[in-house]
Amino acid sequence: IALNGEFGASFAPITHNPTCRRTTFGDTTCSMAAGQGFGKPPSESGPQSPRPQKTYGQEVRQSRDVIDMESSMKDFFSAREDWAPLFRSLAIDDCPAFDFLGHVTSEIEFHESSSPWRRLQEAPEEEEDRTVLASFLDQSQQALLDIPVNEKTEDDDLDMQFVEEGRRILALSRFHVLRDNQGGSVENVDALFTTCWNEVMHLNTQAEEHTGSLIILPQYTSLSDLRRFTDMNVLQPLEWLGLGNDFEVASFERGSPAIRLIYKLSGIPDPSEQETGDD
Repeated sequence: IALNGEFGASFAPITHNPTCRRTTFGDTTCSMAAGQGFGKPPSESGPQSPRPQKTYGQEVRQSRDVIDMESSMKDFFSAREDWAPLFRSLAIDDCPAFDFLGHVTSEIEFHESSSPWRRLQEAPEEEEDRTVLASFLDQSQQALLDIPVNEKTEDDDLDMQFVEEGRRILALSRFHVLRDNQGGSVENVDALFTTCWNEVMHLNTQAEEHTGSLIILPQYTSLSDLRRFTDMNVLQPLEWLGLGNDFEVASFERGSPAIRLIYKLSGIPDPSEQETGDD
């Protein structure tokens, strides 16, 4: 995987096998062999070799306690009163949180110098941060290659995991590294909260389907704590604002812990719909 052009993620060639299957996401084509050419062959992986953990679905969701949603919304929005204008600008009409957002204008300024929210750069400039990002993307590609191969079937759950992981990587176009954020302190929580909601605002404002942001935290001490933060400070508030179906949010680890935000993840294309009929 490489930073391509405007820092979009793209796959390096996986195989030159002429029988490889091609899956297209937007203008990007991901190639993989039918039953071979990616992943570990049985001689290397062995029948008991575990697949890499998924970065989507229930495996990366934080288990929720039974909570009083009204009280949770009240506590969250009262603790972030200075962000109420941004929340109100994002909220859809008649969302669960509507009565907790206060009487604020729905139009706000969102640019590089606005405050407390602002438009962030699309990728880090410092070399040390870019090294962290490159390592994360390298390990993301390695996780794809480590998906075991079942040569007896052309399409199975392993193939599906490869496609699902790959299309989420390809959706990423914005990258942030919070190098010194270890979680725990008020300052660290506020910095992560601010980065997440700045990216939510940017993605929602741009309204480009199948685009996403990646926030890497190489020093974060606990993935379970990060998932708890993500659920309480991003996932649930998005649901309260009526945006739960517009964003896929996941906390996972590829060498470093990270939060991934994807706006309106597109479905997997049907190959039959891509045929041109030129046979």
